[in-house]
Amino acid sequence: MSEINWNKVWMEFEKEMRLKLKSLPPYQEVKGKLKTLRKFISHDLPETSSNKIFKNLIDLILKKEPSINLNDLKKRYLIPEIKREKEILIKKEKEFEMLKKSAAGWVEKNFLEDKLKELWEKHQSWLPRRYTIYKNKTSLQKIAADTLARFKLINKL
Repeated sequence: MSEINWNKVWMEFEKEMRLKLKSLPPYQEVKGKLKTLRKFISHDLPETSSNKIFKNLIDLILKKEPSINLNDLKKRYLIPEIKREKEILIKKEKEFEMLKKSAAGWVEKNFLEDKLKELWEKHQSWLPRRYTIYKNKTSLQKIAADTLARFKLINKL
């Protein structure tokens, strides 16, 4: 595997996430059941989901759709995306492990744990956004490396 420019991957990732989430209203502006949908979009939906999926879900919030059923939305949008991601990661397991290792080295050199936390809290980076998929108290550096590796692997397909 050739040397990967992780800085470029990170910048592409951040650019793509900002585009996908640009219409997402701030958490404070969302009311009722729509708060749960907003969290679903910003924390659970895979980064590699299409722009269309992000837009469809964000539109429900913007239209203040009162009859949302989060379980139905998860069945329609999340489960197929997670399944697709998992299939790719299993099929490309060795490459994914190499990418994670490479990304981890880059993340360690470029982001201290506190810096990642600060960037996340100030909404200046989307790297740790899917922290909810990690069962244990996993470091933000590990989450960031996994995120970049998944993004790199799946986006190159």
